[in-house]
Amino acid sequence: MAGQPLKRLDYIDNLRWVVIVLVLGVHAAVTYSHVGSWYYNSDVEPGLFERLIFIAFQASLQSFFMGLMFFLAGYFVPTGYDRKGFGRFMAERLFRLGVPSLIYVFVLHIGMGIFLLNWYGKTDPATAYGLYLDKGQWINGTGPMWFAVALLFFSFVYALLRLVLPKPTTSSSSAAPSLTAILCLGLGMGAVTFLVRQFAPLGTAWHNMQLAYFTQYVVLFALGILARRRGWVEALPPRWGMPVFLTALIGAPLSAIGLVLLSISTHAPQNAFDGGLTWQAAALAFWEQVFCVLFCTGLLILFRDRVNARTNWSRGFSDNGFAVYVIHPPILVGITLAMRPLAWPALAMFAMAWIMALIASFAVAAGLRAVPGVKRIL
Repeated sequence: MAGQPLKRLDYIDNLRWVVIVLVLGVHAAVTYSHVGSWYYNSDVEPGLFERLIFIAFQASLQSFFMGLMFFLAGYFVPTGYDRKGFGRFMAERLFRLGVPSLIYVFVLHIGMGIFLLNWYGKTDPATAYGLYLDKGQWINGTGPMWFAVALLFFSFVYALLRLVLPKPTTSSSSAAPSLTAILCLGLGMGAVTFLVRQFAPLGTAWHNMQLAYFTQYVVLFALGILARRRGWVEALPPRWGMPVFLTALIGAPLSAIGLVLLSISTHAPQNAFDGGLTWQAAALAFWEQVFCVLFCTGLLILFRDRVNARTNWSRGFSDNGFAVYVIHPPILVGITLAMRPLAWPALAMFAMAWIMALIASFAVAAGLRAVPGVKRIL
């Protein structure tokens, strides 16, 4: 049946855990780059060269990685709903996404604040936890689990639409969108992103949701659903894979550095890229979305054609990937706090923190999931 594979797609699982590895990399980078927000930033400001490398790395990944996560999540939504119907589908989504989010908000987030980051000074832990609840601070305590909360909402909207709209049919045609259409999609998302950032600039959030990025997330979640129905991923030409991916891999960081240097040369304020009617905000919006579609297209083809298998190693990474996503913040923060006495360059500190956090997070995740019942949650 075109667009409706009945077996688990190993390349999708492999791509998902690789993206989670990149998420840890971005959070480790923010710690030392001071570009972006994270629980802890090192006391040492990086120099211009290091900052440019960090910007190239972070911006390149930020352009696509969470959007790709929404695409991959959307890819499995239609078949899940088809099998389970509204009630079972939403119950499963509430459990799989809601319970880990609650654990994060009421245990991990505030636990870091009290025991690692000293948010409440000398206040005893019980009183501090009470303040966290009484003042409503928990509402903004989702950390990286904003993704799960947003995905739960997207899934609910999809389920409601399935209740009121006719049942969708699987297209008999498996023709992939043209590369021109894909690039036009990127330009269209760029235009809408630029408009959204007039009202929700970069650096602002609503209950930990950075709406400046949500155009991409909504569109790619919907595209994941359509791609599953219409067999688009399976139909993407193999010959596109490496050229498209290399264009993104090389072009994104180099052009990101170029945009930053050009902006510096005009003596523009640092927040010129965040939003407003500036050429920097327009350039960043279009830059992000064009490279998003290039990265996503290239990676989907390469993983489909070259990494569509499960080994013992990849099975372990895939099975523990979501748990790593949930638990990595306190592990990464603990490691970076412990590394404070080291007087290494920022890039070396970042690389060491990323590697150590990956090893520790996957080890802890595997240990937790070995506890009876935890696999159902993580």
